[in-house]
Amino acid sequence: MPKRERAMNSDNELKTPKAEISLPREVENIIESLEAGGFKAYAVGGAVRDCVSGLTPDDWDITTSARPEEIKKVFSERETIETGIKHGTVTVLIDHKPYEVTSFRSEGSYSDCRHPDKVEFVLELSEDLRRRDFTVNSLAYNKKEGLIDLYGGLSDIDNKIIRTVGKAEERFSEDALRILRAVRFSSKLGFRIEPETKNAAEKLKGLLCGISAERIFSELSKTLSGKNAVNALLDNSGIICEIIPEMKPCAGFNQYSKWHKYDVYEHIVRSVGAIDSKPELKWAMFLHDIGKPEKFFMKDGEGHFYGHADLSAKIAERILLRLKASNSLRERVVFLVKNHDRPFPESEVKIKKMLRDFGAERFFSLVEVKKADNAAQGTDIALAESEKTENTKKTAEKIIESGECFSLNQMKISGRELSDIGFKGKSVGEELEKLLDMCIVSPELNDENKLVGLAEKHMEKINKSSYKSINEGF
Repeated sequence: MPKRERAMNSDNELKTPKAEISLPREVENIIESLEAGGFKAYAVGGAVRDCVSGLTPDDWDITTSARPEEIKKVFSERETIETGIKHGTVTVLIDHKPYEVTSFRSEGSYSDCRHPDKVEFVLELSEDLRRRDFTVNSLAYNKKEGLIDLYGGLSDIDNKIIRTVGKAEERFSEDALRILRAVRFSSKLGFRIEPETKNAAEKLKGLLCGISAERIFSELSKTLSGKNAVNALLDNSGIICEIIPEMKPCAGFNQYSKWHKYDVYEHIVRSVGAIDSKPELKWAMFLHDIGKPEKFFMKDGEGHFYGHADLSAKIAERILLRLKASNSLRERVVFLVKNHDRPFPESEVKIKKMLRDFGAERFFSLVEVKKADNAAQGTDIALAESEKTENTKKTAEKIIESGECFSLNQMKISGRELSDIGFKGKSVGEELEKLLDMCIVSPELNDENKLVGLAEKHMEKINKSSYKSINEGF
């Protein structure tokens, strides 16, 4: 990142006038509207950090000298929401998109290690920036004054460092969630946590027990999806094991396996980095081997983990229930964990049966899980297995592209035609499954006339069998 010239502004804050940020039109309008009302206003926090880092911000926050009631007055002709009015936050809606506008504020003590006991509105930006968590998030910007940097955030961005504003122990004691946020930013940005901040996080990690499950889940989900997730998770294993205690036995657990180069925890972490960023896939890899230590035994000098997939699935469900993950995510993750060690078939018929049993979406998700698992083992034989999995994927893609039948909704016959033939109740479904099995083996049979003919023959056999049974009864 190029070196920036810095000068002192009227508030004795560092600013870099030559650093220009392209603000969205809506953010500019909000800042200009507040300035027209006689107030100071700046884009602040993560959005500014991302712009300076060359990233595209997800959302924008604005800070202002205006009080909440004054913010509402400035935007009286727009829809506003009192998002956190007692903490100074008003959400302004522009074209149905929300923008949080928060008054300059200072904060008192944090008796619950999460929320300030008291919030005071202040007049100067410098006092507001003092309460921020990390230096890289303490940057502010508007077009008039340029980029304002009070705590060396630009230098830390240049050097790829996560550092607290002020003393680390104080910041983490105020809000324990900041411990996880440090790990998350390390994962997202590819920055390392500087030693003092890291030591304080490790020392105070026990405070995380007071953080709500929903917030833990949110921060950890973002951490798993970061571009630097592997390094962040490896460097901060103590913090991860604090919030997921079931992971502690995995850390440093030697697998004694020719298939595995790494201990269980490092393998898990590397598998997270080897898969697509979909949340269910990230969580599946994070939890797929968590039951291994409990299932470990030695045989002929080799480590084995029979039944670990089923146990890992049970542990995964327990963890995701505790973290209050959605039912949908939990169900998908548990399925993938439970089946991650299942061998893939090589023949087209067996692949079609697996597509039938799992559905195409789950099948291909399981393929990605299997490939990530193999890639994270770090051995040649695992890589060879990954090639087999890729071949299975290509065969499945060919099956789907060809339109060959592997599910009931692809069949050229339905329950209506079977009812007309004479099938009733559960026998309709049983016959459809029987015909589907035949189509999977012989794709040419998926023709309405052929399927009707086969069903009629089956009905004839059923009728003959029934007639024989009746006669034998007399």
